[in-house]
Amino acid sequence: MNVTHYLNRPYRQAWTHDDDQESFRLFQQQVGLSEITAKILWLRNIRSLEDYRRLTVESRELSDPEQLPDLTKAVTFLENIRRDHKSIRVYGDYDADGVSATALLYQGLVWAGFPSVDYYIPNRFDEGYGLSSDAVVQAAADGIDVLITVDCGSSSQEAADLAAQYGIDLIITDHHGLPPVLPRARALVNPERMNEPNRLSGVGVALQLLRALLHDDVPPWAYAVAAIGTVADVVPLTGDNRLIVQRGLQALDMGACPGVSALLGERIKTGQRIHVDDLGFFVGPHLNAAGRMGDATPAVGLLLAARKEDAEPLAALLREKNQVRRDIEQEVLRSALAQLASYDQRGLPPFVVLAGDKWHHGVIGIVASRIKELVKRPVAIIGWEQDEGKGSARSVSGLHLLNHLAKHRDVFLKLGGHRGACGFSLVRQDPYELSLRFSRSLPEEILTQQFIDKTVDLRIKAEDLTPQVMDEFKALEPFGHGFERPQFAVVGTLESLRLMGQDKQHVAMTLEDTTVRVVGFNQADVASSFLVGMPIEFIGELVPNFFQGREEYQWRIHKLVNARALDLKWRSYTQWDVAPSTVSGRILYVVNSTREQHRVAKDLGAVSWNHHWDYGTRLVQEEKLRARSTISVVVNQWGLWPEIRHWAHHIIWLSPPANQQCLAMAASLLDVEGMMWVDPRLSPDTVILKAKRLVPHRQTLARLWRARQQGFKPLIIGGRVFEELGLEAGVSGQTRRDLHDSPSYQRAHTTWQEILASWQKPVIEWAKD
Repeated sequence: MNVTHYLNRPYRQAWTHDDDQESFRLFQQQVGLSEITAKILWLRNIRSLEDYRRLTVESRELSDPEQLPDLTKAVTFLENIRRDHKSIRVYGDYDADGVSATALLYQGLVWAGFPSVDYYIPNRFDEGYGLSSDAVVQAAADGIDVLITVDCGSSSQEAADLAAQYGIDLIITDHHGLPPVLPRARALVNPERMNEPNRLSGVGVALQLLRALLHDDVPPWAYAVAAIGTVADVVPLTGDNRLIVQRGLQALDMGACPGVSALLGERIKTGQRIHVDDLGFFVGPHLNAAGRMGDATPAVGLLLAARKEDAEPLAALLREKNQVRRDIEQEVLRSALAQLASYDQRGLPPFVVLAGDKWHHGVIGIVASRIKELVKRPVAIIGWEQDEGKGSARSVSGLHLLNHLAKHRDVFLKLGGHRGACGFSLVRQDPYELSLRFSRSLPEEILTQQFIDKTVDLRIKAEDLTPQVMDEFKALEPFGHGFERPQFAVVGTLESLRLMGQDKQHVAMTLEDTTVRVVGFNQADVASSFLVGMPIEFIGELVPNFFQGREEYQWRIHKLVNARALDLKWRSYTQWDVAPSTVSGRILYVVNSTREQHRVAKDLGAVSWNHHWDYGTRLVQEEKLRARSTISVVVNQWGLWPEIRHWAHHIIWLSPPANQQCLAMAASLLDVEGMMWVDPRLSPDTVILKAKRLVPHRQTLARLWRARQQGFKPLIIGGRVFEELGLEAGVSGQTRRDLHDSPSYQRAHTTWQEILASWQKPVIEWAKD
């Protein structure tokens, strides 16, 4: 909780007024786009007309399949054995990428005229990842002549040797990292063998093989299936991947994959387009759920279904499995967060490893992703089974995870994966010690991510979003990993507000001078206190929304900047008296300075809530608070507070509150039967003096600007005002700007006026307002 609304720095801004303005203006002129859209492209390193055309022209071709190592050898071999009527088994992985690749190559080989083809997906729990020796033995017993792996096999040396002993020809198609010694195979088609790897997914590699076999006469269904695996595996949505997804979405809109149509059901209305988010957040997780729960075969069957009616039972089964997966995931997530809280005593490492007995191996990857987003650092989750465990790790931007973990290869029994995710097995050992070991030699830029929230591309006013800009954005679809949907800091004036959802937990707003609707999911407890006509600022993204038979963009809020939940009934929870010495339970003490905060915390043996904590440490501390029924916390009312609603049994003000809104925000942290204590004798002098020092008056900003020009770093509030006005130290000829164009400046002065208004009367009188 940030009482003054301007001390906390909630995000960093990507666009700056650097010394390359001339090049940017030339680029904007060449592409003929609005300044907003041109800046978004510039930030994504699309900085020439050629780059722009390559991004937006959908008629361009995919790269030549023969650029992939050994692909020509694989095609030649397959064409030779087709004449001999040999049997082929497609061997896949159990995740959405592997399932998609299995369905695509199986169906593609049938199209290509191979007379005897089947497919096999291993059971996650009985067989594990990759081509296993048992699978080779079973293939030999089944009379299989050729095994083709998809999305796996690069690390299966033992199984490859066994296949050779049985006389089974092996073709490996994969995209995962390569081991020091490659397995024996007729062909090993893996873009990681290229000097500059094509970042294809497993299904993308399979599609390239199929294109070569069919001489590029590939039906739309194949692109539909390839798009699903490409999005689900979170490979960069650039280059070939972008074109695969563009073609796949078009095919899905035409109903080219009946199984996906059955799975989406009523989610997609007549006339509504399917988007990347539908694949990434709905179709992919449902396909994954089958493998996570053990048997991925129904997911392959769904993709192969020729009619929607045939797919309906499989779609129902996947929905059921996905619900079970979600329940198990929540259970493991709760346990993992509890363990994370225990790391507080020794410090939260830059690389976090958490482990537990019988943590379900099917969900540990998702839990690793969830915690990675919370703590903003690489995370590995391990499920122990007696003396051994299986783990799944997720990386952060800029860290090649497989290469990093390979430095500690002696820790693992098996290790595989790529730059973004890894799977492994190992003998039981202390997870915290593993955390420390994997934390060594992490690059400095990985460590700094722990303190940074989502990057904001641009700051705009709500009315800046014109119909032209929205049309330009539509032309830039699809957005995804590697070509992320832009994040904006948006400033506007509230025109209307209504609550939505069964429990009224969501909010829909309109802003003045724009027709673009604003939606905030699970934001009602904050936004419900907003008043029509008040300025608001949020971090959000433009997302397509199908409404009343047509598709239009709307704002989806990621964060309401410096807004906190208000308890509008705060007076009913307030005792205007000194707190008795007998209060117990979860107690929050509020003071007026950081120095006082540390002193009181030391005297009470309480936790001093530090606004300099990184995101992971803050999460750990909040989990620690949730877990304990008796604990004391001291906060500085001008800094950050724990963001745990209905947590405190008592809030005790040792300093005068800044204003009435401050008390309303504090009350939102109270337990339903909690109490807030305010001494009516408290004098406003200290709080008003502190507030006055923090307000960025014009004279103060001028002094800070002169200091900044000389190379000194200004206070946070000064830095944010300069950033929001687009002022850069050392850059000459900058246009004078109105201070009121800075939301931070406006918020600070609004809060200052609220403080003065509140203290027009003694604090005891606040109860009568």
